[in-house]
Amino acid sequence: MRRLLTFAVLAALALPAAATARERGSTDGTLSVKDARGMVTIQGRGAVIGSFTKGSVTISDPIDGDGTGPIVTGDDWSKDRSDTTTTWGGTRVRFRIIGGTFKIVVRGRGINLSFVGKGNVILNGAGTDDDGSYAANGAEYSAIPGFPLPFLLSATSP
Repeated sequence: MRRLLTFAVLAALALPAAATARERGSTDGTLSVKDARGMVTIQGRGAVIGSFTKGSVTISDPIDGDGTGPIVTGDDWSKDRSDTTTTWGGTRVRFRIIGGTFKIVVRGRGINLSFVGKGNVILNGAGTDDDGSYAANGAEYSAIPGFPLPFLLSATSP
């Protein structure tokens, strides 16, 4: 029940983000990650909304003022890595960055996120029996592999 509520909230939050990102260009792709365990890396431009059950998220926002900047709630701790990069961690953490260029690295379990935009993605499961699933551009969900799976996300991605 809690997982369903989390997805409902993420879906409701993703609609404005998708509208914002969609205004920028028709070449934006979409990525959905459900209940992942391992690491998800996104380096791109657009919008990301996500959460995790336990772990950390590192967000680099190199261009000040080109979007909302990182918004993180529920974190137990944070550490500034540089002027443009911060890591937050804990349990039941939620994060988002809407608009602009960014890099996000999420490590942990129970990772759920939506990305609308263009960029490089790397999915890397923890090597368990169930590392979660992902779907790009509305395709069917596939299992996240236990090895790094890099791909370029845009509207023309397979």
